[in-house]
Amino acid sequence: MRIFGANMTKSMVAALLVVSVILMVLPGNAAAQGGRTNIQDLIVNGGFEGGFQEEFGVGYGWGGFSNGNAVVGWNFDDWGAVVFRGKFAQRIEIKNAVEPDRYAGIYQTINVVPGQQYKLTINGLIRSEEGSIEKSDYGYRLQYAVDDEGGVAWELLDHDAWRELPWDEQPMTLADGQSYQMQTFDATLTAKTDKLTIFIRGWKKWADNGAGVFDLDEISVIGLAPDGFQAPVAPQAASVNAAVVEPAAEASTEADASAVSETAPEQPADEFAPEAQAQTEVAEAPESVAEQAPAKGSSGVVMAAPANTIPDSSVTPLPATGYGEDSSVWYVMVIGLIVLLALIGSAVAATIRRRSLAE
Repeated sequence: MRIFGANMTKSMVAALLVVSVILMVLPGNAAAQGGRTNIQDLIVNGGFEGGFQEEFGVGYGWGGFSNGNAVVGWNFDDWGAVVFRGKFAQRIEIKNAVEPDRYAGIYQTINVVPGQQYKLTINGLIRSEEGSIEKSDYGYRLQYAVDDEGGVAWELLDHDAWRELPWDEQPMTLADGQSYQMQTFDATLTAKTDKLTIFIRGWKKWADNGAGVFDLDEISVIGLAPDGFQAPVAPQAASVNAAVVEPAAEASTEADASAVSETAPEQPADEFAPEAQAQTEVAEAPESVAEQAPAKGSSGVVMAAPANTIPDSSVTPLPATGYGEDSSVWYVMVIGLIVLLALIGSAVAATIRRRSLAE
Protein backbone atom coordinates (compact mmCIF):
# COMPACT_ATOMS: atom_id res chain seq x y z
CA MET A 1 0.00 0.00 0.00
CA ARG A 2 2.79 2.41 0.80
CA ILE A 3 4.42 1.64 -2.52
CA PHE A 4 1.18 2.39 -4.34
CA GLY A 5 0.71 5.61 -2.38
CA ALA A 6 4.28 6.66 -3.06
CA ASN A 7 3.85 6.00 -6.78
CA MET A 8 0.67 8.05 -6.88
CA THR A 9 2.35 10.91 -5.02
CA LYS A 10 5.30 10.87 -7.42
CA SER A 11 2.97 10.93 -10.42
CA MET A 12 1.03 13.87 -9.04
CA VAL A 13 4.22 15.79 -8.23
CA ALA A 14 5.59 15.17 -11.73
CA ALA A 15 2.32 16.32 -13.29
CA LEU A 16 2.29 19.47 -11.18
CA LEU A 17 5.88 20.25 -12.18
CA VAL A 18 5.12 19.82 -15.89
CA VAL A 19 2.03 22.01 -15.77
CA SER A 20 3.81 24.65 -13.68
CA VAL A 21 6.62 24.90 -16.23
CA ILE A 22 4.10 25.25 -19.06
CA LEU A 23 2.15 27.95 -17.26
CA MET A 24 5.28 29.92 -16.36
CA VAL A 25 7.07 29.78 -19.71
CA LEU A 26 4.28 30.20 -22.24
CA PRO A 27 2.66 33.32 -20.75
CA GLY A 28 6.08 34.97 -20.95
CA ASN A 29 6.32 34.03 -24.61
CA ALA A 30 2.80 35.29 -25.18
CA ALA A 31 3.69 38.57 -23.52
CA ALA A 32 6.76 38.92 -25.69
CA GLN A 33 4.66 38.17 -28.75
CA GLY A 34 2.15 40.76 -27.62
CA GLY A 35 4.97 43.31 -27.48
CA ARG A 36 5.77 42.51 -31.09
CA THR A 37 2.21 43.34 -32.11
CA ASN A 38 2.13 46.89 -30.77
CA ILE A 39 0.42 48.15 -33.91
CA GLN A 40 -0.04 51.91 -34.04
CA ASP A 41 -0.66 54.79 -36.40
CA LEU A 42 2.70 56.55 -36.25
CA ILE A 43 1.64 59.78 -37.99
CA VAL A 44 1.10 62.95 -35.96
CA ASN A 45 -2.09 64.87 -36.71
CA GLY A 46 -2.87 62.79 -39.78
CA GLY A 47 -6.53 63.77 -39.64
CA PHE A 48 -5.66 67.48 -39.21
CA GLU A 49 -8.05 67.82 -36.30
CA GLY A 50 -5.15 68.88 -34.05
CA GLY A 51 -4.86 72.35 -35.55
CA PHE A 52 -2.79 74.31 -38.04
CA GLN A 53 0.09 76.74 -37.80
CA GLU A 54 -1.70 80.07 -37.88
CA GLU A 55 1.00 81.86 -39.85
CA PHE A 56 1.75 79.15 -42.39
CA GLY A 57 -1.43 77.10 -42.66
CA VAL A 58 0.39 73.75 -42.41
CA GLY A 59 -1.04 71.22 -39.96
CA TYR A 60 0.81 70.86 -36.67
CA GLY A 61 3.32 68.04 -36.82
CA TRP A 62 3.87 68.58 -40.55
CA GLY A 63 6.42 70.49 -42.59
CA GLY A 64 5.81 72.19 -45.92
CA PHE A 65 7.84 72.74 -49.09
CA SER A 66 7.62 74.17 -52.62
CA ASN A 67 9.92 75.08 -55.51
CA GLY A 68 8.64 78.62 -56.12
CA ASN A 69 7.78 80.53 -59.30
CA ALA A 70 4.07 80.11 -58.70
CA VAL A 71 1.53 81.36 -56.21
CA VAL A 72 1.19 78.59 -53.64
CA GLY A 73 -0.49 78.39 -50.27
CA TRP A 74 -1.35 76.06 -47.40
CA ASN A 75 -4.51 76.42 -45.37
CA PHE A 76 -7.12 74.48 -43.47
CA ASP A 77 -10.21 73.42 -45.39
CA ASP A 78 -13.43 73.07 -43.43
CA TRP A 79 -15.82 72.68 -46.36
CA GLY A 80 -17.56 69.43 -45.54
CA ALA A 81 -17.65 68.34 -49.17
CA VAL A 82 -13.84 67.97 -49.26
CA VAL A 83 -13.23 66.67 -45.72
CA PHE A 84 -12.90 62.90 -45.53
CA ARG A 85 -13.54 62.65 -41.78
CA GLY A 86 -13.87 65.14 -38.95
CA LYS A 87 -14.00 68.91 -39.47
CA PHE A 88 -10.75 69.80 -41.23
CA ALA A 89 -8.49 68.79 -44.10
CA GLN A 90 -5.13 70.10 -45.29
CA ARG A 91 -5.53 72.34 -48.34
CA ILE A 92 -2.65 73.01 -50.76
CA GLU A 93 -3.13 75.39 -53.68
CA ILE A 94 -0.92 76.11 -56.71
CA LYS A 95 -1.77 78.70 -59.36
CA ASN A 96 -0.34 81.32 -61.73
CA ALA A 97 2.79 79.32 -62.53
CA VAL A 98 5.46 81.09 -64.59
CA GLU A 99 7.36 77.83 -65.11
CA PRO A 100 6.18 74.25 -65.64
CA ASP A 101 6.47 71.57 -62.97
CA ARG A 102 5.64 73.61 -59.88
CA TYR A 103 5.37 71.68 -56.63
CA ALA A 104 3.98 72.31 -53.16
CA GLY A 105 3.57 69.72 -50.45
CA ILE A 106 3.88 68.54 -46.87
CA TYR A 107 6.08 66.00 -45.10
CA GLN A 108 6.58 64.26 -41.77
CA THR A 109 9.34 62.09 -40.26
CA ILE A 110 8.38 59.13 -38.06
CA ASN A 111 10.19 56.48 -36.00
CA VAL A 112 9.86 52.92 -37.28
CA VAL A 113 11.34 49.44 -36.81
CA PRO A 114 13.89 48.41 -39.47
CA GLY A 115 12.72 45.55 -41.65
CA GLN A 116 9.05 45.93 -40.72
CA GLN A 117 6.28 46.70 -43.20
CA TYR A 118 3.91 49.63 -42.78
CA LYS A 119 0.68 50.58 -44.49
CA LEU A 120 0.50 54.13 -45.84
CA THR A 121 -2.99 55.50 -46.44
CA ILE A 122 -3.82 58.87 -48.01
CA ASN A 123 -7.35 60.22 -48.44
CA GLY A 124 -8.38 63.31 -50.35
CA LEU A 125 -9.06 64.69 -53.81
CA ILE A 126 -7.69 66.96 -56.56
CA ARG A 127 -9.70 69.95 -57.77
CA SER A 128 -8.94 72.13 -60.78
CA GLU A 129 -10.56 74.89 -62.81
CA GLU A 130 -10.70 72.52 -65.77
CA GLY A 131 -12.34 69.83 -63.65
CA SER A 132 -10.91 66.76 -65.39
CA ILE A 133 -7.60 65.30 -66.51
CA GLU A 134 -8.79 65.32 -70.13
CA LYS A 135 -9.40 69.07 -70.12
CA SER A 136 -6.22 69.96 -68.22
CA ASP A 137 -4.06 67.38 -70.03
CA TYR A 138 -3.16 65.85 -66.67
CA GLY A 139 -2.25 69.31 -65.48
CA TYR A 140 -2.62 68.62 -61.74
CA ARG A 141 -1.31 65.48 -60.09
CA LEU A 142 -0.62 64.27 -56.56
CA GLN A 143 2.52 62.31 -55.67
CA TYR A 144 4.19 60.76 -52.64
CA ALA A 145 7.74 59.70 -51.88
CA VAL A 146 9.64 58.17 -48.96
CA ASP A 147 13.08 59.01 -47.63
CA ASP A 148 14.23 55.75 -46.05
CA GLU A 149 16.75 57.51 -43.82
CA GLY A 150 14.39 60.12 -42.41
CA GLY A 151 15.84 63.05 -44.36
CA VAL A 152 13.78 66.18 -45.00
CA ALA A 153 15.38 67.44 -48.24
CA TRP A 154 12.76 66.54 -50.83
CA GLU A 155 14.95 67.92 -53.64
CA LEU A 156 17.54 65.19 -53.00
CA LEU A 157 15.14 62.34 -53.72
CA ASP A 158 15.56 60.54 -57.02
CA HIS A 159 12.98 61.27 -59.69
CA ASP A 160 11.91 57.62 -59.58
CA ALA A 161 11.19 57.88 -55.85
CA TRP A 162 8.00 59.84 -56.55
CA ARG A 163 4.87 57.76 -57.09
CA GLU A 164 1.76 59.23 -58.65
CA LEU A 165 -1.64 58.71 -57.07
CA PRO A 166 -4.14 57.52 -59.71
CA TRP A 167 -6.69 60.20 -58.90
CA ASP A 168 -8.81 62.13 -61.37
CA GLU A 169 -9.33 65.89 -61.24
CA GLN A 170 -12.68 67.21 -60.07
CA PRO A 171 -14.30 70.66 -60.44
CA MET A 172 -13.53 73.49 -58.04
CA THR A 173 -17.18 73.87 -57.09
CA LEU A 174 -20.21 71.63 -57.18
CA ALA A 175 -23.43 72.03 -59.08
CA ASP A 176 -26.71 71.44 -57.27
CA GLY A 177 -27.15 67.81 -56.38
CA GLN A 178 -23.53 66.88 -57.05
CA SER A 179 -20.93 65.60 -54.62
CA TYR A 180 -17.22 64.92 -54.71
CA GLN A 181 -15.75 61.46 -54.98
CA MET A 182 -13.30 61.14 -52.11
CA GLN A 183 -10.25 59.14 -53.13
CA THR A 184 -8.21 56.68 -51.06
CA PHE A 185 -4.70 55.47 -51.81
CA ASP A 186 -2.86 52.65 -50.02
CA ALA A 187 0.76 51.53 -50.28
CA THR A 188 3.02 49.16 -48.35
CA LEU A 189 6.33 50.54 -47.10
CA THR A 190 9.28 48.56 -45.77
CA ALA A 191 11.45 50.36 -43.22
CA LYS A 192 15.17 50.21 -43.97
CA THR A 193 16.33 52.26 -40.97
CA ASP A 194 14.74 53.41 -37.71
CA LYS A 195 13.24 56.52 -39.36
CA LEU A 196 11.43 57.38 -42.55
CA THR A 197 9.96 60.56 -43.98
CA ILE A 198 6.71 60.71 -45.93
CA PHE A 199 6.48 63.45 -48.58
CA ILE A 200 3.19 64.29 -50.32
CA ARG A 201 3.15 66.98 -52.99
CA GLY A 202 0.78 68.60 -55.43
CA TRP A 203 2.13 69.02 -58.95
CA LYS A 204 1.07 71.72 -61.42
CA LYS A 205 2.55 70.62 -64.73
CA TRP A 206 1.99 73.59 -67.00
CA ALA A 207 3.04 77.24 -66.90
CA ASP A 208 -0.26 79.12 -67.04
CA ASN A 209 -2.75 81.02 -64.90
CA GLY A 210 -4.73 77.93 -64.00
CA ALA A 211 -5.29 76.86 -60.41
CA GLY A 212 -5.35 73.53 -58.66
CA VAL A 213 -6.35 72.64 -55.10
CA PHE A 214 -5.23 69.48 -53.33
CA ASP A 215 -7.18 68.42 -50.22
CA LEU A 216 -5.55 65.81 -47.97
CA ASP A 217 -7.12 64.10 -44.96
CA GLU A 218 -6.76 61.02 -42.75
CA ILE A 219 -3.15 60.27 -43.63
CA SER A 220 -1.82 57.30 -41.68
CA VAL A 221 1.19 54.98 -41.47
CA ILE A 222 0.13 51.86 -39.57
CA GLY A 223 2.50 49.21 -38.34
CA LEU A 224 4.76 48.01 -35.54
CA ALA A 225 5.70 50.79 -33.14
CA PRO A 226 9.32 50.95 -31.92
CA ASP A 227 10.22 49.95 -28.36
CA GLY A 228 9.29 52.70 -25.93
CA PHE A 229 6.90 54.21 -28.44
CA GLN A 230 4.51 56.79 -27.04
CA ALA A 231 1.56 58.17 -28.92
CA PRO A 232 2.91 61.16 -30.84
CA VAL A 233 2.11 64.77 -30.13
CA ALA A 234 3.01 67.53 -32.54
CA PRO A 235 6.76 68.17 -32.41
CA GLN A 236 8.51 71.05 -34.09
CA ALA A 237 6.52 71.94 -37.17
CA ALA A 238 8.66 72.95 -40.10
CA SER A 239 7.28 74.98 -42.94
CA VAL A 240 8.58 76.69 -46.06
CA ASN A 241 10.59 79.77 -46.91
CA ALA A 242 9.96 81.24 -50.35
CA ALA A 243 6.72 79.61 -51.20
CA VAL A 244 4.58 82.50 -52.43
CA VAL A 245 6.28 83.70 -55.58
CA GLU A 246 4.24 86.04 -57.73
CA PRO A 247 4.54 85.66 -61.52
CA ALA A 248 6.43 88.96 -61.68
CA ALA A 249 9.33 87.31 -59.90
CA GLU A 250 10.61 85.66 -63.08
CA ALA A 251 14.08 87.02 -62.41
CA SER A 252 14.45 85.04 -59.20
CA THR A 253 17.61 82.97 -58.99
CA GLU A 254 17.73 79.23 -59.40
CA ALA A 255 18.47 78.93 -55.70
CA ASP A 256 15.34 80.91 -54.86
CA ALA A 257 13.22 78.66 -57.02
CA SER A 258 14.46 75.46 -55.44
CA ALA A 259 14.84 76.58 -51.84
CA VAL A 260 12.80 75.04 -49.10
CA SER A 261 10.58 77.96 -48.22
CA GLU A 262 8.36 79.30 -45.47
CA THR A 263 5.27 81.37 -46.14
CA ALA A 264 2.01 82.51 -44.70
CA PRO A 265 -0.86 80.64 -46.34
CA GLU A 266 -2.72 82.42 -49.05
CA GLN A 267 -6.33 83.16 -48.24
CA PRO A 268 -8.33 81.03 -50.66
CA ALA A 269 -10.38 82.87 -53.23
CA ASP A 270 -14.13 82.85 -52.82
CA GLU A 271 -14.58 80.79 -55.95
CA PHE A 272 -12.45 78.06 -54.38
CA ALA A 273 -14.22 78.06 -51.01
CA PRO A 274 -17.98 77.51 -51.32
CA GLU A 275 -18.23 77.79 -47.54
CA ALA A 276 -16.50 80.60 -45.70
CA GLN A 277 -13.40 79.57 -43.79
CA ALA A 278 -13.76 81.82 -40.79
CA GLN A 279 -10.61 82.01 -38.68
CA THR A 280 -12.72 81.82 -35.53
CA GLU A 281 -13.67 78.24 -36.41
CA VAL A 282 -10.19 77.09 -35.45
CA ALA A 283 -9.92 79.22 -32.36
CA GLU A 284 -8.89 76.16 -30.43
CA ALA A 285 -5.64 76.03 -32.38
CA PRO A 286 -2.86 77.92 -30.60
CA GLU A 287 -1.26 81.04 -31.91
CA SER A 288 1.53 80.41 -34.36
CA VAL A 289 4.69 79.20 -32.72
CA ALA A 290 6.80 79.31 -35.87
CA GLU A 291 9.86 81.49 -35.92
CA GLN A 292 10.32 84.26 -38.46
CA ALA A 293 11.06 82.89 -41.93
CA PRO A 294 14.61 83.32 -43.14
CA ALA A 295 15.46 85.77 -45.87
CA LYS A 296 14.44 84.87 -49.39
CA GLY A 297 16.92 82.54 -50.99
CA SER A 298 17.84 80.77 -47.78
CA SER A 299 17.70 77.02 -48.10
CA GLY A 300 17.49 76.31 -44.40
CA VAL A 301 14.41 74.77 -42.86
CA VAL A 302 12.97 76.82 -40.03
CA MET A 303 11.85 74.76 -37.07
CA ALA A 304 9.08 76.05 -34.90
CA ALA A 305 8.97 75.83 -31.13
CA PRO A 306 7.36 72.64 -29.86
CA ALA A 307 3.61 72.65 -30.18
CA ASN A 308 1.68 71.00 -27.38
CA THR A 309 -1.86 71.34 -28.56
CA ILE A 310 -2.36 68.09 -30.43
CA PRO A 311 -5.11 66.15 -28.65
CA ASP A 312 -3.73 63.13 -26.82
CA SER A 313 -6.47 60.86 -28.13
CA SER A 314 -3.87 58.98 -30.15
CA VAL A 315 -2.70 57.35 -26.92
CA THR A 316 -5.47 54.82 -27.44
CA PRO A 317 -4.08 51.75 -29.26
CA LEU A 318 -5.16 51.49 -32.86
CA PRO A 319 -8.13 49.11 -33.26
CA ALA A 320 -6.55 47.10 -36.09
CA THR A 321 -8.25 43.89 -37.16
CA GLY A 322 -6.32 40.85 -36.05
CA TYR A 323 -4.35 42.69 -33.38
CA GLY A 324 -6.76 42.54 -30.48
CA GLU A 325 -6.14 41.03 -27.05
CA ASP A 326 -3.98 37.91 -27.18
CA SER A 327 -6.06 35.12 -25.63
CA SER A 328 -3.65 32.30 -26.48
CA VAL A 329 -2.42 32.22 -22.86
CA TRP A 330 -5.90 31.20 -21.70
CA TYR A 331 -5.90 28.25 -24.07
CA VAL A 332 -2.53 27.17 -22.66
CA MET A 333 -3.81 27.40 -19.09
CA VAL A 334 -6.94 25.41 -19.91
CA ILE A 335 -4.94 22.72 -21.67
CA GLY A 336 -2.50 22.60 -18.75
CA LEU A 337 -5.33 22.14 -16.26
CA ILE A 338 -6.87 19.40 -18.40
CA VAL A 339 -3.53 17.59 -18.56
CA LEU A 340 -3.14 17.94 -14.79
CA LEU A 341 -6.61 16.56 -14.11
CA ALA A 342 -6.02 13.70 -16.54
CA LEU A 343 -2.76 12.77 -14.83
CA ILE A 344 -4.35 12.92 -11.39
CA GLY A 345 -7.29 10.84 -12.61
CA SER A 346 -4.95 8.26 -14.11
CA ALA A 347 -2.94 8.05 -10.91
CA VAL A 348 -6.08 7.62 -8.79
CA ALA A 349 -7.47 4.96 -11.14
CA ALA A 350 -4.17 3.07 -11.11
CA THR A 351 -4.07 3.18 -7.33
CA ILE A 352 -7.63 1.87 -7.06
CA ARG A 353 -6.88 -1.01 -9.45
CA ARG A 354 -3.76 -1.97 -7.53
CA ARG A 355 -5.62 -1.92 -4.24
CA SER A 356 -8.30 -4.14 -5.74
CA LEU A 357 -5.70 -6.62 -6.94
CA ALA A 358 -3.94 -6.56 -3.59
CA GLU A 359 -7.16 -7.34 -1.80
